[in-house]
Amino acid sequence: MVNRHDSLRSRLLRRLWWPLLAVLLLSALYEYDQALNRARDDQDLALRRVAIAIASRLDVDADDARDDDLGWHLGRTVAAMQRADLTDRLMFVVCDSHQTVIGGDAALLALARAANPQTYADREVNGEAMRVVTFPHPSPLGPVTVVVAETTHRRAQQGRRVLIDTVPPNLLLIGLALLLVRTGVNRAMSPLNRLSVSVAQRAPEDLSPLPLEPLPEELLPLVKSINRLMTHVSSSVESQQAFLSNAAHQLRTPLAGVQTQIELALREAPDAQKQRLLKVQQALQRMVRMTHQMLALARSSSQAASTEDFDTIELQHLLEDAASTWLDSALAARVDLGFEAEPARIRGSTWMLREMLGNLIDNAIRHSPTDGRVTVRCGCTATGHPWLAIDDEGPGIPASEHDKVCERFYQVAGTQPGGAGLGLAIVREVTLRHGASLTFSSGAWGQGLTVRVEFPRAA
Repeated sequence: MVNRHDSLRSRLLRRLWWPLLAVLLLSALYEYDQALNRARDDQDLALRRVAIAIASRLDVDADDARDDDLGWHLGRTVAAMQRADLTDRLMFVVCDSHQTVIGGDAALLALARAANPQTYADREVNGEAMRVVTFPHPSPLGPVTVVVAETTHRRAQQGRRVLIDTVPPNLLLIGLALLLVRTGVNRAMSPLNRLSVSVAQRAPEDLSPLPLEPLPEELLPLVKSINRLMTHVSSSVESQQAFLSNAAHQLRTPLAGVQTQIELALREAPDAQKQRLLKVQQALQRMVRMTHQMLALARSSSQAASTEDFDTIELQHLLEDAASTWLDSALAARVDLGFEAEPARIRGSTWMLREMLGNLIDNAIRHSPTDGRVTVRCGCTATGHPWLAIDDEGPGIPASEHDKVCERFYQVAGTQPGGAGLGLAIVREVTLRHGASLTFSSGAWGQGLTVRVEFPRAA
């Protein structure tokens, strides 16, 4: 089961978004309901005024004429009202206390019997939905009941207008509120983001304390704890560096003494023992080289190299020192070792670069055939990046092995015995400490291998 780590930003957004969204949705629903009720009340009031107008007309006609023209006059009044609103259809009925129709549509008489006085109701008349108001009136003719019914087309239109007027603005308000919350959370989280980027961009060997000034108060305990941890790690690294330096010094002396004693024993030993002493000497030389490489690899790692001081170094001088160191080994192996140095300046550690160059030259000499050539070059690219390269005429390294040869104790199949598989691992560690790139390609003479290290441009 994969553990899912939730971010603090998403937690804050969830804690704020959902309650805010619920509140805004309830507010939108309440606003829509209130607007719809107000529109319905206004339309009910207009319908009630129609009933009052009919009742008032009844009073006038009753004084002027008590004949059979009363219903006709009421119908003419409603017809005039109907012409003012062609959207809905008006129907009415006026009846006395004995349920006798004085005027209007007798089909509404059943509504007059069922309805309570001065009430509104939704009814269906002749298969059509209508809004009905019942209005009792003490007219000169005696108590009468006025029933007015109106179709609901305008009410439906008004409901749609209310929906259009309330829903889109509230949706816009909800979206804007959520956007503002997200923006506010992002701005509040920006110090933590900057701290995260600052830590992520640090080099592995950078153990300096994190700055405290631009951080909010809530992050100060965390950053102070990180700085204390870095201080402890830095102290541990310094102790490790001191131990490695002392170990390197203490190991060289007894190993050199043993090697000297073996050389002296070889001079005085009879022929029967010389072969055994030679094998012991070769094994000791391998052990001396492996010990030296392991210490160099440990000292050049990111943990041990964090306290290393970098200086401005001329690659030309580095190649001159290598020439005086490795010419004897090249002559003994019958390899033509040449140097082509051009001006190139870098920022780096002298001993690490010397270890890297020594391992590259040693590998090139050991893997080159008799009377082969090895050339060590340095210079600057057109863009100002310093570089050094070593060309040899050995068997080369297959492209599929380029990523593996820099692993510790890894050796390409078929290589000559005697190596420990640590040389290129040291080269990779040194290039990483200097921010350089390491590439392998075919040799400059159509065979062998070219190892190229390109450094960052020096300030």
